[in-house]
Amino acid sequence: ADAQSGDTIKLGEGNYTLYKVNSEGVTKGKDLTFEGLGADKTAWNIGALVPDPANFGTEYNGDYSFDGAGTVTFKNMTMRSGSANYLGFIRANKTVLDNCVVNGKTFYWGYESAEFNNTTFNAPGGDYAIWTYSSPTMTFNDCTFNCAGKAINVYTDYSAGKHDITVNVNSCTFNSTATAKTALNINDKNMGGFKYKVNIAGNTTAKGLSTDSYTCSKVFGFGGLIGALRGQNSGRTDVNIDGELVWTAGKMQTHSYTDGQHEDNFVDLNDYVWEQKADGWYCTGHAKCGYCGYKIAETVKATFVDKADCTEKGERTYTATFT
Repeated sequence: ADAQSGDTIKLGEGNYTLYKVNSEGVTKGKDLTFEGLGADKTAWNIGALVPDPANFGTEYNGDYSFDGAGTVTFKNMTMRSGSANYLGFIRANKTVLDNCVVNGKTFYWGYESAEFNNTTFNAPGGDYAIWTYSSPTMTFNDCTFNCAGKAINVYTDYSAGKHDITVNVNSCTFNSTATAKTALNINDKNMGGFKYKVNIAGNTTAKGLSTDSYTCSKVFGFGGLIGALRGQNSGRTDVNIDGELVWTAGKMQTHSYTDGQHEDNFVDLNDYVWEQKADGWYCTGHAKCGYCGYKIAETVKATFVDKADCTEKGERTYTATFT
């Protein structure tokens, strides 16, 4: 309550929370930074220690202690949340996490933007670590996600169809102990006239997750669900990788970014077409990606070897070698 906007409040070893403290006169209208002694010493509880089952399916297990606050920054601490839905900080303008650990699942962060820097997310077993639920812009820089088949759910119903939602993932690492979905599971079917704008950059890697059969990527996908009735991929998502538009209008724009391309996972279709040109014979071979079925064709000039002797007619053998 004594802090002025822009102040830093330093926290010692221990567990902290403002849950059920009215934001009026305490955090409302202020930019505040809370700085701990490290994730192994300082912890902050988001919302109730044990979410109330009577409030499941609503926002009322969320934390209103920063309702109306400006920019709220947490540094060098562990953020603790439960595994119920609709947890997080309700109606703060902007939230920032620097060098933190987040245990549990969260939905609500900054209502204008949320930024996570050098933060480790430990998802509850078999569930998402975070939903892009309340933030029009959500940015992850140098973050690590430890999960079991799910990491980030790019989905909202709260602000669906109200504005574009931007998700930036820069040099993040996704580690999974189970194959289920992609690192970013996108569901855009309720976005109306707006889009998800997903920007992936730097050394972003996903290990242990599933390669989506449509996007051919472990980093982003639509849960393998395509189509008007059951599809999460309704054409309302643009994905850029290192500044290149690779997915838009529900379609792959290039195969260059994919797992199939990077792993050289192509299946020979045994379809070869030979053509004689002025300077020799050429062969076109056909293959498809082993993950998504994307077809490629490669044309190479054949080399030849002659075999002949003094009594028999000569034989020339052409060989086309494909990479």
